[in-house]
Amino acid sequence: MELHKGDIHLVNFNPAKGGEIGKLRPAIIMSSDEDSAILQTAIVIPLSTVIEADAQPYRYLITSREELHKDSDACIYEIRSLSKTRIKQRVAKLTSEELQIITENLCKIIN
Repeated sequence: MELHKGDIHLVNFNPAKGGEIGKLRPAIIMSSDEDSAILQTAIVIPLSTVIEADAQPYRYLITSREELHKDSDACIYEIRSLSKTRIKQRVAKLTSEELQIITENLCKIIN
């Protein structure tokens, strides 16, 4: 399966430990296309249908589209790297503007 930065795929986050996000849920692919082609892992940001208003830079609202049937928050603070075997079918794609905002918010968190 090809993975592209900014695509939203279903990802199996189980088993979760402690306060980690769990279950099968959509997540944004953040790995570059080049890294996705050669590495066995991918960097992802999970989505949650629990919406928290005014939570940037930690969360960012993604509206429903394609096969993403509910508005969801990108849980930017929950970013993680995981095996590509956990990644299932593609459900949607971010706009370039959304991807840029999420990337900028991620940079705010880690700086």
